[in-house]
Amino acid sequence: MWAKLLITLISASAVHGQQQQQQQQQPDPAAVESCDLFKRTVFEKRVATSFFFSNAPIEYDIVDSCVGSRPLIVDGTPADPKEFPSAARLGYYNMADNKTKWFCGGTLITNRLVLTAGHCLYTDIGPVNIVRLGELEFENDKDDADPEDFGVLRTILHPDYKHPLLYNDIALIRIDRAVTFNVYKHPACLPYDDGESHESFIAIGWGQQKLAGRPSNKLLKVTLKGYGKRCLTDLESNSELPNGYDASTQLCIGSPDSKDTCNGDSGGPVLSYHNKHPCMYNVMGITSSGISCDTPNIPSVYTRVHYYMDWLKQEIAKVK
Repeated sequence: MWAKLLITLISASAVHGQQQQQQQQQPDPAAVESCDLFKRTVFEKRVATSFFFSNAPIEYDIVDSCVGSRPLIVDGTPADPKEFPSAARLGYYNMADNKTKWFCGGTLITNRLVLTAGHCLYTDIGPVNIVRLGELEFENDKDDADPEDFGVLRTILHPDYKHPLLYNDIALIRIDRAVTFNVYKHPACLPYDDGESHESFIAIGWGQQKLAGRPSNKLLKVTLKGYGKRCLTDLESNSELPNGYDASTQLCIGSPDSKDTCNGDSGGPVLSYHNKHPCMYNVMGITSSGISCDTPNIPSVYTRVHYYMDWLKQEIAKVK
């Protein structure tokens, strides 16, 4: 068992999964609030005063921010431009040699906060001190992207996270300035439900495409299956999860095929489509730990974001 500190995506596909059940549940006000600004300014066709191109405010329509219609994602295809504008990558910038080492993923959830895994704050590489948003393919300045680097003002570890254990594996990073939302950079919504009834999830990241492989320069996407409480019996206790799988705070997600997250994807999201607004997502889980990168029917463990909504609301309120 290993923490997915260095993790990459091997494949993907988006299925609505239990959409009718989700629509019957009442959304948490904080989940709505976390992406209300972008919904108001972009999806309801009001002028977005924070969006400036050529020194003029631009009015967007929902179609403009979508990559065609909702595509089905299969077999580890690279993400499309503007498809996952909440995607973040975390790294350590060494001023002495002017180099950055990237090692974890994250999800933008407000204009100041990035959601990630607690264990991403404990590395041998160095502390997280840089966050990149709006990126698609690293080392390519001709892709349809709008990369922007942010400094880290502070890191906020969940009070019940006890390194090196992987329970309560959730943290927030407060970046050093507000993000100007556009079609390349805007937040994912917090979850409306606990994710237990979802049949599938979309995971994204720049991690390795196979165990002990190289990280991907391209943002990749993979569709994974919800395995319910199967991890209670399938995953044995180990040094990182000595009490085994915690069905309250964790999600059990995998694939019957060789599809998975891998080293370097830690802290990145598993997502579901937003019920009302196409091309927007709810962040349901955080990539946490697994046994292997691509073993069929061996699920991995993801932090269940919905369980931590009270804590997230408290921390979001402090930033305001």
